[in-house]
Amino acid sequence: MPEIASPPASTLTPAKTARQRTDTFTSIWMIIAVAMALVTLVVKNRMPQPLWTMIHLVTLGVLSNGIFKWSWFFARPLARLSADDPRARRHNTIRILIFNACFLLLFVSMWLGWMVGTMIAATGIAAVAAWHGAEMLSVLRERLASRFVIVVRYYVCSASFFVLAALLASFVSATMFSPSIPEAMVAMRDRLTLAHALSGVAGWVGLTIGGTVITLGPTILRTRMSPDAVSGGVRVLLPWCLSLLLAIAGALLGVMPLVGAGILAVGTCAIVGIVYPYAKVLRNKGPREYSAWSFLLGLLWISVGVCALGVASLFVSTPSQLRALTLMWLPIIGIAGFAQLFQGALSYLMPVVIGGGPSIVRIGIAIIDWQYSLRLGLRNSALILELFLFFTSESSSVQVLRTAGWFLVIATFVIDVVIYAKTGVTQARARRARSETLSESRQVQ
Repeated sequence: MPEIASPPASTLTPAKTARQRTDTFTSIWMIIAVAMALVTLVVKNRMPQPLWTMIHLVTLGVLSNGIFKWSWFFARPLARLSADDPRARRHNTIRILIFNACFLLLFVSMWLGWMVGTMIAATGIAAVAAWHGAEMLSVLRERLASRFVIVVRYYVCSASFFVLAALLASFVSATMFSPSIPEAMVAMRDRLTLAHALSGVAGWVGLTIGGTVITLGPTILRTRMSPDAVSGGVRVLLPWCLSLLLAIAGALLGVMPLVGAGILAVGTCAIVGIVYPYAKVLRNKGPREYSAWSFLLGLLWISVGVCALGVASLFVSTPSQLRALTLMWLPIIGIAGFAQLFQGALSYLMPVVIGGGPSIVRIGIAIIDWQYSLRLGLRNSALILELFLFFTSESSSVQVLRTAGWFLVIATFVIDVVIYAKTGVTQARARRARSETLSESRQVQ
């Protein structure tokens, strides 16, 4: 059976003069997240809202900024938009700026316990997500001829769930900080929180990743797409969304079998429609670089985590029990899954976007690949250890091992941040040197 070519990497590289500066927000929040993780380990429970802080630094600060930036980076060439299309350029820059202002307000308001601030921030984030989704939808209405536009459909659906997640977050904050909120609403806090988490993680982040894997997964492997990659993505999109709505409804109603069934159905859709075609590609060409290995490991951790969460939901009676059962191992899955997958994608995209020609891109890749087997081995071994320790009894030795494991995980991400900085500087210098050499040679001629 013939294979289908992935979109050429060259089409995913914007012109040098048109590069957006808003990608810096992802890097900034990544550094803040790593620093805050270290602070949290040192001061432990003396941090205000420590769990909320770490989860949202990653999901909103790092992942959401990355999604706003890179979803349009992919949408523009796949939907054959012009290089200066305002939706992918100027409008997206404005959206990212507003989003980060709202997130900063949300961050401060949560730490201060200021309900009005959290409500304003959540409303602003919902508005940005709606604007993002509306402009993605406008692309669909104009560019239905491209078979790869299925990726944009995933982005539209993900934005819809982000709007829902932001609106649910405003209700959660009301139950936390409003003294006049009805007791019945307060009693629903854990239900609302679970519905919010499902909308944000499985909807906003999950659907975006699912759509992106269709084309980016094989591209990272530097190979061709599976023949059924696009058709598989098309088939599972509607069932994925309906299954997620079922899980969200179950969470709001407190009916955990519905939650479990919905989550397991979402996992099945993702595995059958997204992971399986990608696995078929892997049989022909396995990962050989840091980006491909990190991307693959992240995808595997996410698959395991979704299935485990679905099964766990079937054996509890309330969202509160599910929260207590999964309080510690879900962050492990999040870091091992979403964070690693994002690092893999970023590690591939960064040298390509900086550009400078094949030889200079290879310089960037070589820097990123430095001791990658050791980095990934230490990170994932520590995460497996953390997962194992979650199921063991509490003791002083377990606490020491847990702290040491998290320090090791954080250290690998610190190394990644340093390597990204070195890659950017080195590649930029090499590109400038090449330009100067070419300029001098033209003058001589």
